[in-house]
Amino acid sequence: MTSQNSLQLQDVEILAEGLEFPEGPIALADGSVLVVEIVGGRLTRIATDGTKSVVAQLGDGPNGAAIGPDGSVYVCNNGGMTPDASHRGRIQKVNLETGEFKDLYTECDGHLLTAPNDIVFDTDGGFWFTDLGGNAIYYAQPDGSAISCPLPQVDGPNGIGLSPDGKTLYWSETHTRMVHRREIVAPGKLKDSPGHGVHAFFRESRFDEWSLVVGLPGAMGLDSLAVDADGNVLVGTLIHSGITEVNTKDGSFKVHSLPESVFDHAVTNICFGGPDMQTAFITLSLTGRLISCRWPRPGLRLNFNA
Repeated sequence: MTSQNSLQLQDVEILAEGLEFPEGPIALADGSVLVVEIVGGRLTRIATDGTKSVVAQLGDGPNGAAIGPDGSVYVCNNGGMTPDASHRGRIQKVNLETGEFKDLYTECDGHLLTAPNDIVFDTDGGFWFTDLGGNAIYYAQPDGSAISCPLPQVDGPNGIGLSPDGKTLYWSETHTRMVHRREIVAPGKLKDSPGHGVHAFFRESRFDEWSLVVGLPGAMGLDSLAVDADGNVLVGTLIHSGITEVNTKDGSFKVHSLPESVFDHAVTNICFGGPDMQTAFITLSLTGRLISCRWPRPGLRLNFNA
């Protein structure tokens, strides 16, 4: 049984405004923050003084982003979420210094990527990513040499992350309001499970209760996520908005809500930075803001994110 407590984010500062549906924040070592602007079709750097500069004009709908082992930025581009075949979902690789970019993956085994959304790198240098439109979770190599689909038929997967020990994969599902997990047995390989979502529940005679971390009530659509140093999942929450903190040990949760002065119905993502990893950077997508606040515990330091 889940439980809910409501808290309010503390020491909130507005770092940037006027962004066109920001998402995918990445805190860099120099104190600046990268965000994608989904509507603007670009990757943007926000300096410590709030100055905005365009790193790359990627087109369509850049969504989640992460730093890879070579220092490049890897971007999930949702293709603009349009039925137009000329706008395809893809994974893009961006040179952070020059702004040059290329499409790395557009398909897997002949199946086109539909709307890649969020991405996370493991310690081996491969990356997991969700395809919200294709209802699947993929694993790929950063050099473009290999891509696989360990989790097909997932119900609207959005956010994705790894446990502190790298042995558990977490993902959030927007429409079911669920957070799931699976055990990782090798890079890109998951332990067999009798079920990992609503489709599997009806398809199988058994259901893996461990895989379901939490299901949230009411108007709490789930977006992208991060993991803190204690292994809690922190997921951007839509409509009844804020950051939902999910205890992965017992499935309890609490919502960290926004102060009224910066309220937004689309709290889409969170990342961590600062010397102690307790500065949270949060994207407020409908009002076009990036904010920061003090988090009560350190966030998990991401692989390859110096």
